[in-house]
Amino acid sequence: MPGKMGKVLHCLTSSIILRMPFIRHIYTWVRVSSVDKNTFRSFLQKGESVVFVPGGVHELTYTDPLESKEESKQSIVLYLKKRKGFIKLALENGSPIVPVFGFHIEDSYGYVAVGGDGFLAKLGRSTGVLPIFFWGRFGIPFGIPRPNKITVAIGKPIHVPKYDNTKSNAATMEELVEKYHEVFLKEMESLFERHKESVGWSHKKLKII
Repeated sequence: MPGKMGKVLHCLTSSIILRMPFIRHIYTWVRVSSVDKNTFRSFLQKGESVVFVPGGVHELTYTDPLESKEESKQSIVLYLKKRKGFIKLALENGSPIVPVFGFHIEDSYGYVAVGGDGFLAKLGRSTGVLPIFFWGRFGIPFGIPRPNKITVAIGKPIHVPKYDNTKSNAATMEELVEKYHEVFLKEMESLFERHKESVGWSHKKLKII
């Protein structure tokens, strides 16, 4: 949405990224904000839209492009089953949730990241920052991305009711969170399946963990 970034549409990222020298200035320049709960809520209360990756660092630790196992090469991993906070925020404000999936984004860069359940991977999941080395066009480390066609599939909005999250209604809120989280997961899977063949991914399977 040209001209809308930072006005009615906001990209959100881990707050620790915005504390890193140089990277902080680039992200601030393109009007990226912290994905913390208060910032997220403030945008929704003003009727503005936010774009973010629910899986975050956790998702990256389960994605290893150098993994030799055939199953890993055929699977696209999304870390979503425990990501429910954004559903609750959407319910608090009656904000629709729009599922989005980007195909071939991972081909823009080559990278090596810490995965598995080792100390560095666990530290990355808790802090929101993962040690990662990546390279782009011409093999230049931390350089510009490779020329690559990316297809972004946008699903239908999931309309949710506006709910008053008070203590007396907490149980009902939790039930609604579970309900719409399940709808979101099904829509993400459906979005992937509907478009994967057209982008050459008919052999791929979506793995939601």
